[in-house]
Amino acid sequence: MFTHLIGYTRGSTLVTAILAGLLFASVVWSQDEPLMDGMGNINFHALNADSPAAKIYADRCAQCHDNAEGRTPPRASLRYRPPEGVYQALRSGAMAPMVEGLADEQIKSLVKLLTGREPKEIVNPATQLCANLPASVALMEGDWSSTHGDIRGRRSRQHPEFTASAVARLQLKWSYAYPGGAAGPVTQAGDSLFLAGTGYVVALNAERGCAQWAYPTQGRIVRAVTVVAFDDSSGRDKNAASSVALFGDDTGTVFALNAASGAILWQTNVENHVLTRITSAPTVYDGIVYIPLSSMEDPLTHDKSYFCCSARGGVAAVDLRSGRLLWKQHHITESLASLVLESQHHSTQSAAAPPSKEHASGQFQQGPAGASTYTPLTIDAKRGVVYATTAEEYGFTGAAGPYSVIAYDLQTGKRAWEQSFLPEPDERSRICAERVTDCRNFFSMGTSVLIHPLPDGKDILVVGQKSGKVYGIDPNLGGKVLWSTQVSEGGDLGGVMYGLGADDKKIYVPISDVDSPEQRLTGSLVALNPANGEVVWRTKAPQAACNWDKSQNCIAGQVAAVTVVSDMVFAGFWDGYVRIYATGDGRLLREIDTAIEYDGVNGTASGGQVSGYPVTVGREALFITSGASSIMKSGNALLVYTVDGQ
Repeated sequence: MFTHLIGYTRGSTLVTAILAGLLFASVVWSQDEPLMDGMGNINFHALNADSPAAKIYADRCAQCHDNAEGRTPPRASLRYRPPEGVYQALRSGAMAPMVEGLADEQIKSLVKLLTGREPKEIVNPATQLCANLPASVALMEGDWSSTHGDIRGRRSRQHPEFTASAVARLQLKWSYAYPGGAAGPVTQAGDSLFLAGTGYVVALNAERGCAQWAYPTQGRIVRAVTVVAFDDSSGRDKNAASSVALFGDDTGTVFALNAASGAILWQTNVENHVLTRITSAPTVYDGIVYIPLSSMEDPLTHDKSYFCCSARGGVAAVDLRSGRLLWKQHHITESLASLVLESQHHSTQSAAAPPSKEHASGQFQQGPAGASTYTPLTIDAKRGVVYATTAEEYGFTGAAGPYSVIAYDLQTGKRAWEQSFLPEPDERSRICAERVTDCRNFFSMGTSVLIHPLPDGKDILVVGQKSGKVYGIDPNLGGKVLWSTQVSEGGDLGGVMYGLGADDKKIYVPISDVDSPEQRLTGSLVALNPANGEVVWRTKAPQAACNWDKSQNCIAGQVAAVTVVSDMVFAGFWDGYVRIYATGDGRLLREIDTAIEYDGVNGTASGGQVSGYPVTVGREALFITSGASSIMKSGNALLVYTVDGQ
């Protein structure tokens, strides 16, 4: 997640430049106060200190947001929200009474003060509806109806029409401009596509790109949609949806819509912490919706005015038919307590729980907290468990739960087992001493679990870490590590990020390493033997080629999941390219620069960095999202490729 960028600003010119571009583009701040201290902590209160918008904020907003309680977000957290969402909340949402009487330009100046960016105008996608709307959405075999394409996290498909021999014939058929900006990947169910842009969740006709419906999200952030069949087997409800579109938002709420009409079926709040985020679409199995819980508290650990920290990652299970919460588990189970005394105690560098620099300085006032799950969950139907991978703890207290793979019983939510991948203190100290990082993010798990069947009939679980390691673990022995392979130098943005891919013989590993010291392996692609973790082949790191930036800030790292299509691997890069490699030997087959403007079916679509979960495989088309999960160049382009453009 881009929020992890904050964790490695110490001493890195390149990353500091990226940070400045992300947080402070087009923003004026007081030159009398430093923007960052020597530890890389952001001085939010120096921003725009004397502007007219600052006076509006002081008069109308500061009393609540500078002393945030309950569901009121602290001011610093607003900087990580899309400006369009904040604008919508002020114009027509819950915050509208606070700006009553202000001109539109004044409201926009307030948004710019709070987020650092001007809000863009968002056209309602429903103004361009299809002439004929579907009565139902029927899922078909081979549909890519969830982020990973299946419940086992393999991100792969075999399609006779999409092979290395035909890759040169792939042509852009049509493009679409996500409303506002791309938030995440597209999914396909039947003849429909489902996507989330700023302000709307949208269903499109997969052949033409016209809108079937658009659901307004009222300023909430939605990243991805899962679609599942939902037939009323009793026959009592003649209006029952044939399929359901499911998504979560940044208030910890899960929504179920009729996939054909966009009508809401139910909504359920599963977590009420003000900084809770659902950053991945749900995973569904046997009538139960499993939701990963994340948060936006990470970047606030660098705001010294914030009382840190209390948000916790977890998993919630909801009944598909009714939306009723069945169970919820937080990954950290220890009670929340004051860390002030603990911080003083651990300043002696005790071996049991060596503190981070922030913890040692007393910046963390409460905890333990953290252990977000920001990647999709994986279902192991054979063993009756759901697997979650967890990110960092906010301050090292030694609590169980972060930096782990955790298995929960599908029906009860009982923890079946937990395997931590946080190194022992001495090893951790050695690694951290060699890197320009506070090391809180460095050992976070970077990918979902991938379940891979071995030739002997056994299963192995494969997972990647931001440290640059990939692990093979045994699902029958409590996650016992069978092998580990250091595939990259690692970093707070990976290492290995978002998702692995697999075919019958290999595991394919994207290398980020955008913040590694040497960047020798940045953007390379690695194929591993799943039985023992041995490297089968590695591609050469590509030459970064950002068409929007010819300076030294261009990076060609893969902060994105790979997608395996027949005998090809599709990989997304921070320089705006999708590169296609042969599964057999890693040979580069083709590269596509997506960071350009397109004449979309609904207006101009602009590409950007290719991040997150960019490539989706349909039965007759490939769908590429350009500009989502981006730091240096965002975009709003959905690109539809077919063989010969047919």
